[in-house]
Amino acid sequence: MILLYQLRKCPWAAAVRQTLANVEQDYGVIQVPYDRSLRHEVRAMTGQELTPVLVDGDVVVNESRRAVAYLYETYGNARQHERAQELRDEINATASAGDGEE
Repeated sequence: MILLYQLRKCPWAAAVRQTLANVEQDYGVIQVPYDRSLRHEVRAMTGQELTPVLVDGDVVVNESRRAVAYLYETYGNARQHERAQELRDEINATASAGDGEE
């Protein structure tokens, strides 16, 4: 089962939840503590404390755009696959420009 580690009112987690609905995947939600220093499980999986984090079997994806791209690539239709590539291009452009993560 897909798991989403999130903060309850996080807009980036909402984007991942909407994508899960778009690709019609069932998932479970793990609410993480608001205090980043208490997010031990997230740190163990990703090396950092930011959310959302998507876990699909052995695949762990942090950062909302990467999670959306992964879901569209893995479970989406042809149009969603195109959107996944657009997101990957944006992510790569942001990384090469030196901008930070969410």
